[in-house]
Amino acid sequence: MLKKKNYGEIIEFKAARTILGQPIYVTHFFYLNGLLIDTGPDCKSMEIISALKKLPVENVVITHQHEDHTGNCSLIKKELGVPIYAHPGALDIMANPPDIEIYRKVMWGNAPPVEAKPLPAAVQAGHYTLDVIHTGGHSGDHVCFFEPQNRWLFTGDIYLGESLTGFMIGENIVEHLTGLKKMIGLKPNLLFCGLKGRLENATQRLAGKYNYWWDLCSRVKDLYNAGKSRQHIMSEAFGGEIFFYYFSQSNWGRRYMLDSIIENLDYLDSEQKKNPLRDM
Repeated sequence: MLKKKNYGEIIEFKAARTILGQPIYVTHFFYLNGLLIDTGPDCKSMEIISALKKLPVENVVITHQHEDHTGNCSLIKKELGVPIYAHPGALDIMANPPDIEIYRKVMWGNAPPVEAKPLPAAVQAGHYTLDVIHTGGHSGDHVCFFEPQNRWLFTGDIYLGESLTGFMIGENIVEHLTGLKKMIGLKPNLLFCGLKGRLENATQRLAGKYNYWWDLCSRVKDLYNAGKSRQHIMSEAFGGEIFFYYFSQSNWGRRYMLDSIIENLDYLDSEQKKNPLRDM
C-alpha cells in the first residue's frame, strides 16, 4: 500500500505492507519543495520510487536510521542521484546496516547500505528553512525538523501517540523527556508524525505525552521506593507486558521502558522539584 495526500505544499506519503488487504504497520514520510523527509520502507520500494520520479526531489533528510525510515535511501540515491543527509550518529549504521529481527523484516524489509552525509544545522526546502532539532530518545541519532514560519514540526518517531508505554531496547526515558520539552518549547502548530501523519494541536499533543509519561514515571518511582518488585511495578503501573514483546523477539516491550525509568531515578528526583508541563 502506498497512499499520497496533499496538504498545501506538503505531500504526505503513507506506506505499509499489507496482508489480506490490511496494512501491518503504517509509516508516513513527507515531501516539501524538493526536500524528502524520510524515505519509507523497502518493502514498498517500487511504488515509492515510481511516485518520487514524478517529483523534483533535490535532497533527502532522515529523522533516524531505522529501516522503515531509511529503507529506500540507497535506491533513491541510485535512481535520482540526490544526496542523503542524516545525524552523524546514523552514518555508520546506514553504511553498514546490522542484521535486524525477523518481525522488522516482515513489516518493513531491510535497509540496504547507503553512504549519507552529516546533517547541517538547517536544511532548505525551496523558500523554507527547516531547523534540525536533535532529540535522541527513540534512537540516539533521532532528529526532528522544524519550520518556524508556519510552525510545522516533522517528528519522525519521537511522538507516535500520547499514551505509548513501550520501548525498543536502548531507548532512553531521559532523552525522550528532554526531547519532548525541547519540542514543546518550539510551540509547533502542526505535527507530521511517522506513525500518525499530519496532526493538529501539536503543542498540546506533545505536552499531553510529556505529562502522561511524567505521571507514569512518578508512579514507577513511588512503587520502587516503596520496595515493590519489578514484576509488581510492571503489573501495577503498566498493566503487565504485552504480546508484541514476544512477537518482536524481545526487541520491544514495556519492560524496557520500566528499566529505563528505574535506571534514571536520580534525574526524575531532580526534575520533580521543577514544575512539569501542565495546562499547555
